[in-house]
Amino acid sequence: MIKDLLGNIKCIPVCVFEDIESALKITELLLKYDVNVIEVTLRTEKAFDCIKAIKTEFKNSIVGAGSVLKTSDFGKASDCGAVFAVSPCFDESLCNEAESSNIPYIPGAATPSEIYKALKYSNMVKIFPAALLGGVEYIKAVTAPFKMFDFGLMPTGGIDNNNYKEYIKIEKVTACGLTYPVNENLVKEKNFDEIEHRIKEIYGVSA
Repeated sequence: MIKDLLGNIKCIPVCVFEDIESALKITELLLKYDVNVIEVTLRTEKAFDCIKAIKTEFKNSIVGAGSVLKTSDFGKASDCGAVFAVSPCFDESLCNEAESSNIPYIPGAATPSEIYKALKYSNMVKIFPAALLGGVEYIKAVTAPFKMFDFGLMPTGGIDNNNYKEYIKIEKVTACGLTYPVNENLVKEKNFDEIEHRIKEIYGVSA
């Protein structure tokens, strides 16, 4: 179950990679701080190659494909080694394809109607864009009618070092998606020192 898969890591690093070298370096840094879950968004031409490289180099890593918007993405991601998939939106064709591909899937939602539909397919729902929708108070309100359902939330969007702890405290939140630790601009600049500083800030000192 996807909820159990992500339950041990409260902050899922959401990453945009344009080259394999950076993807491997950052995965190594994450693993240094015992973060074995990473979401690689399908926003670049190299995304699938990066997923494959990470799984080849770090076999115990749990790699997910993010920004899944095409039904064909599921098969490609799975073939590259991705073990879960995430979308920013709800679409029945994506949910059906995820079921056919047998890959754990987190559909996105922003409204009560979308949450209700998503729960028919998955026990994890991504709330996006969390901060712009209204943040912590919005999530509490929008999920209140579904209190008796057994599911988890992964709010993403606008969550950083200043507010992630407030999101984690919400009853239904299993994990948050954060771009903060592996900031896209820092990756482009190859500023690995600052990236490691942010990873350490969020995930603590390595054992």
